[in-house]
Amino acid sequence: MVLKNKTKAKLDAGGVAFGVTVGVDEIANLELAGLLGFDYAIIDCEHDLFNERELENAIRAAEINDLTPIARMQNNSELILHALNGGAQGVLIARVNTKEDAMAVIDAAKFRPEGARTIFFRSRGGGFGLKLGSPKQWTLDINRETMIGFIIEEITAVNNLDEILATESLDFIDLGPLDLAHSMDWPPQEEVDGFVNKIVDGSISAGKIANSGGSAENLSVLLDRGFRMVTVNPRSFYESGAVQFLAHAAELMKTKGLS
Repeated sequence: MVLKNKTKAKLDAGGVAFGVTVGVDEIANLELAGLLGFDYAIIDCEHDLFNERELENAIRAAEINDLTPIARMQNNSELILHALNGGAQGVLIARVNTKEDAMAVIDAAKFRPEGARTIFFRSRGGGFGLKLGSPKQWTLDINRETMIGFIIEEITAVNNLDEILATESLDFIDLGPLDLAHSMDWPPQEEVDGFVNKIVDGSISAGKIANSGGSAENLSVLLDRGFRMVTVNPRSFYESGAVQFLAHAAELMKTKGLS
């Protein structure tokens, strides 16, 4: 039996999906995000030190709380396979700079006829081999429910943008504006913004979903711009809430003559 990918279904129907990004020590935030009504969780294995069991537990926590688990990682076929075998319903891959990089992701993440992923039924992602039915149909169902995202974060990727966006099994694009600026040796911000706009416009024109980090303050701008995935860091809620609380507390202390 293949779990339905609720985020992919929502996006395929023309909706907007909201998610969180979490690190290895933030599983409680992941659970809370699900209870609060977010759609997906990006589990950041690129910047954080997840081992396979920690990643699997994060995926399990997402599933239990009705979040689509998406693993963010480097373009490494072994890492991609382990994440999907662990139950991830999507991968977000860093530094996809060429058509060849893009096809390497698809080969690792999708079964034939889209890619060349190897079959392992006894994994979490394979439902431990239970209620399998037709193996061929199972691979087709998994392909349908698996989301693929690329991070465009280097000038080489921008130069190859049309070829990358032509990748048939690609679902969404994420942005890395700081890494993009770094790859360009820190040009004026206006130049970086121009390339970011090119990425967003190209993605939407190619029929791909654009994802961005967001907040309550810039959400309206992102939606007007055409982003249909918006990802927040739960720590930002803690920080903004803490700042608001402490400012309010200081004002009350002042009016009440307390110290």
